[in-house]
Amino acid sequence: MHPRTTEKIAFLDSEIAGLRTRIGSGGNSIQRAKLKMLRDIREDYQKSIDVAARREQGEAE
Repeated sequence: MHPRTTEKIAFLDSEIAGLRTRIGSGGNSIQRAKLKMLRDIREDYQKSIDVAARREQGEAE
């Protein structure tokens, strides 16, 4: 896992929150697509953290 993955996730969380605020209850298709893309990227980073944690846990046992 890249050592800055948690920082990247925090950055994505703030970007997602800001975009949600700007979109509000409407938004356009580009904003909604960007929000989906950011969520997908964040999910991928979270999965890499989860895999690394399972790997470390397996090595510790």
